[in-house]
Parts: sequence; structure tokens; C-alpha cells
Amino acid sequence: MTMPKFSQTIRMLGVSLAVSWAVPQTAGAATLCEGEFISAVTGASPPVQGKVTGVSNPYRKQPVRIDVEDCGRTLVIHGDGAISLKQSANDPAHYVGSHQGAPAVFDIWSPDRLTGQILIPGSNGGVIFEMTLVDGTSPDMGGCGKSALQDGPSNYDRLTVDPVLRSEVIGIIADQLGVPRDQAGRYISALRSVAKTRQSDKGVTEILPGEPGCPIELTGVKTCRVFPPETTTFIEVNLLLDAGGRLLPVTTDGSDTGRVRVDDPGATADLCAAAAPEKEYPAADNMLRFKFLGVEEDGIYDVQAGLLDADMRVFKKAHYAKGTSRGRQGRAEAAEEAYQAIGSPVTGVHNAP
Repeated sequence: MTMPKFSQTIRMLGVSLAVSWAVPQTAGAATLCEGEFISAVTGASPPVQGKVTGVSNPYRKQPVRIDVEDCGRTLVIHGDGAISLKQSANDPAHYVGSHQGAPAVFDIWSPDRLTGQILIPGSNGGVIFEMTLVDGTSPDMGGCGKSALQDGPSNYDRLTVDPVLRSEVIGIIADQLGVPRDQAGRYISALRSVAKTRQSDKGVTEILPGEPGCPIELTGVKTCRVFPPETTTFIEVNLLLDAGGRLLPVTTDGSDTGRVRVDDPGATADLCAAAAPEKEYPAADNMLRFKFLGVEEDGIYDVQAGLLDADMRVFKKAHYAKGTSRGRQGRAEAAEEAYQAIGSPVTGVHNAP
């Protein structure tokens, strides 16, 4: 699609927008939608100091298209030409450049709004812009959060969580927090596999006849080979809480890393689309995490409970409870001690209005 008069308007105001430069790339994605925008343009004399806050009396308005590339590090504004902007190293919402000594700066205010200015060489003036979204989509950020360490055949590097113990632990947490058993899977996320460690993957070992697990043989095989287990008794459970301490429905669907998020169609919808559904639930404020750590020798479980920031996943409180007895009751008692020690943060279960 050709956007008429975009460059012509700028030339009328005294500056060319054929911009190209190189700025070191930084991590982090832009929060700008991509798609069709309407651009308000006018002159500024003297130049605007700091960020352009808006264009109240535009000289002209015309359509432009903005593409978001390279995981948000590059914005490309298409008129009858193309302007490429690179993300600042100090501010992920700030994009900078220059052309023949003329600085160009743009700032993202919200997913549907971008402002900026380009200074006119040899004068005490410039051109300012305000671009607002007309119709667009969220940029494709697939793979932007993955590191090279996450690539490869991960199935060979993980152990399956014992399904019987996993089900038991979900029941323990549901009973402790007042979640109806038939709703436990909606509010409680328990890992089905965990990464192998040196401790959990000791390789094939040999034991002598007569030792536990190896019968005495008079002929034939003298020793028994023991292979590392394919399951683990280490169990991790995660829950999300709103600002008032109420549990929110959770899901990991669509996440490459298994990150837990609020299960709300409105929260994952394309907010750049014209008809995005409204959220049913508030944002998560905290994460509640339980880790059940089995001591294989005696069947007793220790439990760690932690309260984390839901976005940064940084611990605010944590407590490690030593298990004192075997079986479900012992696991439940350790979980209760750890949970109470971090302040029993759950106040209820959040239901859709």
C-alpha cells in the first residue's frame, strides 16, 4: 500500500526523512502495535525539548504504516518511503537516529501512540509527529524470549514427575487453600516434568549379587545393572494471586518455557485489534509456590513455600519446612507449616463476575 504525501509534507517543512543509521541493538521488545496509523505533522520552532507530547494543530494528517521488527529493536515507518528507527540502549520506549547531522527521536507512549521529531539542519526548528493507531495487530515476538540454552531436544533432559504423587500434592494444596477439588486444575499448576540435574542423573550403576535389588545368582550374571529413573518425586506447584490475595485461574498453554499466567482470554487477546475482548480477571500481583522435596531413603518430604512477585518472579518471603513423618499426612503437615510461615497469603478464590 502506498501512503501519499508523507515525505512531500516533510520536505515542505524543510527536511528530508530519508533516515538511516546504526545503533547497537538492545534486549527487550517494543510495546507498539504494528499496522495502519494516522500521522499528524507540523513544524516546531524552536525545537521541542524532551519528548513530543502531541500535535495539537497539525499542518497535515496522512496515513502511514508502522512495522515492528527484530524483537522490537527496530521500527519502520512507511509513507511513500521508509524510515527505520533503532531502539535506544538506555530506554526501550525511545528510538533514535540521524541523517546528515539531523537528529531524529521518537517515543512510544502506549501500544497505539508514537510521537517524535526531526530537527531541520541549519535552522532553529524541526518537524514534530503524533501517530495514532487506526487498525493493527500485536507484533510477532515468537522466540524473542528464548535463549540458545533452551534450544534442542529438551525431552532427553527432563524427568517425568511421579503422576500419583503429583495428584496427591494437588489435593493437599487444594484442601489447604480452600479450592474445590473439581476446580483444582484451574487454579493450581503443577509441573509434569523437571530438568535433570547431576544429582538426578547418576548414570548406569552396578550392584553385587545379594545386595538390595539384586538377587543372588549361582551362574550367569554376577552383578545387576541399575539404570537412572525416568520419574522424579520432586514436585513444584505454582498459583497466582491478585492484589487482594484471591487465587486466579492459571494456564501454561502456548508458553515455550512453561511460564504460568492468568487464564483469561482478554489478557492474551490482541489488544491492538479493533475488537479485543475485555479482561474478566485482574492482573496477578503475587505468585505462590510450593516445592515438595522427597528424601528417597526414608520417604519423608520437606516442603518449601514462597511468595514471589508475579512479574519479576523474585521471592518476597520463603520458608523451608523439614518433614517429620512419612505418607500424605506428613507431606500435608510440612506444607501447612511452610505456608503459615510466609503469612498464609490466600484470602479466597477469584471467580468471574
